[in-house]
Amino acid sequence: MTTQVELSDAHLLAAVRGGDVTAYGALYVRHAGAARRLAYTLVRCPADADDLVSETFAKVLAVLRAGRGPDVAFRAYLHTTLRHVRYDRARRDQRLEFTDDLTRYDRGEPPPDPIVGQLERLQAARAFAQLPERWRRVLWHTEVEGEPLASVAPRLGLTPGGVAALAFRARERLRQIYEREAASEG
Repeated sequence: MTTQVELSDAHLLAAVRGGDVTAYGALYVRHAGAARRLAYTLVRCPADADDLVSETFAKVLAVLRAGRGPDVAFRAYLHTTLRHVRYDRARRDQRLEFTDDLTRYDRGEPPPDPIVGQLERLQAARAFAQLPERWRRVLWHTEVEGEPLASVAPRLGLTPGGVAALAFRARERLRQIYEREAASEG
């Protein structure tokens, strides 16, 4: 009986593509030492070398399971993949900035609470609904839609100055109602 260790890399690769994970174990046993030696030349830390080898073997296994990868010359393919994994890590690490001073990244304020934001929107909607229809219309057109006073004026039968005055009164009343709603909730 032939053991998997005695089979050629080509036979083991075909077995892996067929779903035989133990065949990949045989490839690992056969080529892990060479992969580690290469990894030790590419990185300084032994732990990083071991991580590099592990990531490389996992990546190659995924490629083989997908039906791609080498049919022969497994070690060459493995070494090439290992170098690519190392280069990808180096490029990724170049984008990292190690610092113990986070003040330039921390605005000093906590992130917004989505529940509080939802409550504030609900209170604003309630306050808006309590305004008279004409005031709601002027606020909608001037504040929400951002329309100029001159284009809102004919719709409301006012002059642009009249629209500005009405919008001012409506904003002030909206603020008062909103504050009352917020105080009653708290």
